[in-house]
Amino acid sequence: MESFTVSEIETAMGAYRSGARGGTIMPRIAKGFSSSEAHAIAAFLGRDRKIAP
Repeated sequence: MESFTVSEIETAMGAYRSGARGGTIMPRIAKGFSSSEAHAIAAFLGRDRKIAP
């Protein structure tokens, strides 16, 4: 599974929101989030998820 940093996720969310990054669903979804909500999503998705054996 590929990992992305919080910064990369925030940048992508911003690009979807502004229309700089295309897509079919994500641009519409991203426009519904404020900057602080997008940051919280990025922080959650960008966290280190090591699975214990």
